[in-house]
Formats: sequence, structure tokens, C-alpha cells
Amino acid sequence: MILGLEDIPGGTPIASFIIWLILSGLFYLVCFMAVLNVLDDLTRNSLLKIPAMLGAAIPSAGLMAVFQYKPFVLGFLILITNYFRVRDKIKKPPQDWGELKLNAALFYISSYAYIFLLVALALYFPTLNFTPATGE
Repeated sequence: MILGLEDIPGGTPIASFIIWLILSGLFYLVCFMAVLNVLDDLTRNSLLKIPAMLGAAIPSAGLMAVFQYKPFVLGFLILITNYFRVRDKIKKPPQDWGELKLNAALFYISSYAYIFLLVALALYFPTLNFTPATGE
């Protein structure tokens, strides 16, 4: 006889929690750290930072929707860590940026706009119904 997860007391909820924890870590690294840092490096102080961040939120939220991930806890975690990420970047800009004085308002507004749109779209996309209407 082979035991499955449902045969172990608490097996299915523990496995679900571990999968949720792994997805949270992956989304934190990909949808927050990688996307925001790459876009910061590409746009620096340009006003194109805001539309670039808003545009990047769409595929990131789509990725969360594909995995049926609800970013409630992750959104809260990202809101807190983003403050420290931007603060550190403003205090000590990356060396390859030279002596560029960073626009703090631009960095905060664009990154928080990305985060709010990411969470909103990740919660909205699963509610969409793509089945064709039958015409009845």
C-alpha cells in the first residue's frame, strides 16, 4: 500500500502551505526584485519610468493569475520592503549611474504604482470569463 498526502494527518494542508510559500518566494524575486531593479537600471530618472512600471505590472499579474496566486500577504510584504529598497537606492545610487542625483518622488511614485496595479490586476484577472457567449 502506498500512502498519499491525504493519508498523512495534515498532509494536504502542509503541502499546500509549502507550495504557497515557494510561489511567494518566486513571485517576490521575479515580480518585485528583478522587475523593479531592471526597470530602475533602464529608466533611471526618466519620466518613462512610470509607464514602464505600469506596463510591467500586466505580465507580472498575468503570471500570478496563471498560478491562481492571491497576493494578499505578498503585496503587504512588497509594500514594506519597497520603501527600504528605494530609500537605500536614493541614499547610495548604484556606481554605474555615476553622479546622477535621483528624483525620490519619481522612484517612490513609479514603484508604488507598479505594486498597487500588480496586486489589483492579480486579483482581477481570475474573475474574467473568456468563454464565448452562446447567444441564447
